[in-house]
Amino acid sequence: MKKGILAKKLLALFLVASVSLCANVPAVATQNLPTRYSSPKSKNKYQQRNGTCGSFAITATAETSSNKKGLLKKNNYFSEQHLLCYCSHDLSEEGHHIFDKVGGLIPVLAYTVSGYGPVLECDYDCYDPDNLNFSPNLLKVKPAVSVYGYKFLDKDVDSIKEAVAEYGAVAATFIVSDIINHAVSIIGWDDSKQSWLVKDSFKKPDYYIWLPYSTEFITFVCITDVRAFDDKLKRYQHDEYGVTGFYRDKNFAAANVFDFEGNEELESVMVNSSSPDAQISLHLAPVLGDGSPSNDRSTWQHLYSGYVPYDGYFTFSLQNKVQLNRGKYAIIAQMEQTADSSVPRIGCMMPYENLTLGPNTPGKSFILSGNKFCDVTSLSNCNSIYGFSIKAITRQS
Repeated sequence: MKKGILAKKLLALFLVASVSLCANVPAVATQNLPTRYSSPKSKNKYQQRNGTCGSFAITATAETSSNKKGLLKKNNYFSEQHLLCYCSHDLSEEGHHIFDKVGGLIPVLAYTVSGYGPVLECDYDCYDPDNLNFSPNLLKVKPAVSVYGYKFLDKDVDSIKEAVAEYGAVAATFIVSDIINHAVSIIGWDDSKQSWLVKDSFKKPDYYIWLPYSTEFITFVCITDVRAFDDKLKRYQHDEYGVTGFYRDKNFAAANVFDFEGNEELESVMVNSSSPDAQISLHLAPVLGDGSPSNDRSTWQHLYSGYVPYDGYFTFSLQNKVQLNRGKYAIIAQMEQTADSSVPRIGCMMPYENLTLGPNTPGKSFILSGNKFCDVTSLSNCNSIYGFSIKAITRQS
């Protein structure tokens, strides 16, 4: 993974963005961790070319996390080819074209929460680094599992150990030289070596190596919430290409309007935020004739109240499911600063260096300004927002 303008932007973004899981995940007590630990090793895979290491690292991490939860059968593995093709649109098409310039984790992580993957190797073409092209047929392949959260971690050794012990693996990027970064999957550690045990897709034939704790790491991310794929669930979203920016304020109400198919229940809501401990409340609101969410709070249906559990994507399962008729509804995320939190931020999809986006059409995302919800495309400070990172997950009746 070559380092340049894109890599610097990735670093800046990732240092303020961390990811998350469903709430109420028990923490692993650091004092109970062994001095040496390893998750089970998985199939060796060789990336063959520069620029694909992030995809292999995330895939390996997803495999280990899924295995830890018993979601993968023996000798089943996820397809890097499907992931890479999903992230390799032509320059003229909407979507990521990561191999036009430099590979990166933003499109790779977007893929994991898009609802389109990961898929099994046996259900898609074998890895071919010279044939990485997007096709609409990619979206028709049945995913093997569904990812509902991922979390960026602090760089201290204890945080990484806790995540590996809890989730099985942590994807990490580190500096190799002044012009090269690389991504691997951490599956264990050994305090006597002061090193991490990592799966490295570029270290043929051994693949598993030791990296010192003192390595100059850039980013750590783990998949916190992975579940068996359920074909009765549908994911509504306006950020299918991932979080490429943030909206921030001391308190705000952001909304996504979705056109629901009907005969379905709203089961959960997925949100991206980089403000742990900020207050968050979720609401369902009717949509007015002009296409904007109702600002009459008496018409809002409360869905959830609590706090942002940690930086990144997390999913709130609703205790009371909501039956949805066919038509438009708004999912509103209210956020407020607390004494223990930074200024609230919510993720959003914005133009980005390796991302082609079409016209920014109105009617999707809104901010409450005064006593009215305003379309982000009409606001000078928000008109580059294509969609907030608020996903509605419904179950077909």
